[in-house]
Amino acid sequence: MTTEILRADLRLRRTTIVVLVLAALLALALVFAFQGWMTRMADGLPTQQLIEHLRRGIGFAAIGSGLCVLLLAGYAASMARRVRNQRRWPLSGARVLRDTPVKRDEAAIRIGRLLDIVAFVLILVGVAAAALSWRLFAVVQ
Repeated sequence: MTTEILRADLRLRRTTIVVLVLAALLALALVFAFQGWMTRMADGLPTQQLIEHLRRGIGFAAIGSGLCVLLLAGYAASMARRVRNQRRWPLSGARVLRDTPVKRDEAAIRIGRLLDIVAFVLILVGVAAAALSWRLFAVVQ
């Protein structure tokens, strides 16, 4: 029995590495910028106002994070549906970062179920982020 292998796309691999390095550098720059902003804000505001600003900022961050997580959950659910329809993983036409054995039928359906579970957990996390942000905004008002 021969195993079908989907070969790695080297251009996709290079692009992914470049994007991840740039994202890490941007995140590092944002952390330092945030630290400077936080220091200036802490020096210029009374403690109670600073707490209110921080709660509001954390609330907006939780909303943004929750939306991103919900988008990721939708993508995982969509992938699960496509895997069940095609009964194949990776999906036909997909590009992969490394050589990947193609799974079919029951093995692919198991991956589809796993993606459904991942989507469900991500939905729970997104809803929890929304609840956190609602609570933070309710306390500020």
